[in-house]
Amino acid sequence: MTSTEPGNLVNDPAPPPRRFTPAQFEQAYSDVVLGNHFFEAAAYYREHKTRYRRTLEHVAELPLPPQANILDVGGGQIALLCSRLFGDRGVVADVNEKYADALTRFGTRFVQCDLLHDDLPDRDAFDLVALCEVIEHMPIPPHQILEKVKAWIRPGGFLLMTTPNLYRLRNVIRLALGREIFCTFYYPPRGQSLGHPIEYDRRQLRWHIERAGFVTRYIRHQQLVNVGSTPITKIARILAAPLLTVPRWRDQLVAVAQKPADGAAHG
Repeated sequence: MTSTEPGNLVNDPAPPPRRFTPAQFEQAYSDVVLGNHFFEAAAYYREHKTRYRRTLEHVAELPLPPQANILDVGGGQIALLCSRLFGDRGVVADVNEKYADALTRFGTRFVQCDLLHDDLPDRDAFDLVALCEVIEHMPIPPHQILEKVKAWIRPGGFLLMTTPNLYRLRNVIRLALGREIFCTFYYPPRGQSLGHPIEYDRRQLRWHIERAGFVTRYIRHQQLVNVGSTPITKIARILAAPLLTVPRWRDQLVAVAQKPADGAAHG
């Protein structure tokens, strides 16, 4: 199998570049995320706004066609923002339909799909599938999920993943102190959400991406957001910020991969 950063990719004719200004993002985020009702509490989306903006910057780098077909597996914020900022056609897949109206009210299609148990009928349908903060919740080898996802992507289309970095500073400190890092590892019934039974480093994530038949474009250590969930962790993150100049200790991995034009990995 072949990985690249960023060579050996399918070379489609270059579409017009995607751009958005800070003001445009702020307006879109206010319109479709803040004040909407999702799984997380409202404060989460205020504190994690930077994560969504930086994730959108990765989407904007991709050579996607105008009005791209985008599948967002998870909460749906990426699909909503891409629809609002770029005019894309968004679809959201999630384990239950409790928050479906937060998406359908903006014209985004919702489908119920538990990645552990379900498949979608869509084949070669999407220009981009986004799995943001998803793969760490799966209590099976990621390549088994990604093999399923690959069938949904058109030849030459893209996969975008963000996931916690195994060697993030938080984990290093917890391990040194003998504290728990992961949630209990078990196989859940259909529709039940999980915590983080496992996380991955850059090498492991690349292996699973390529085992599933994708060509890796890049995997980057990135600090998508730097806020804590409690007053103590907020202060600790401010104090620890200089240490995040070490890429290996940053919180997230951002991976972009491509489905080969012939539908199979090159080797």
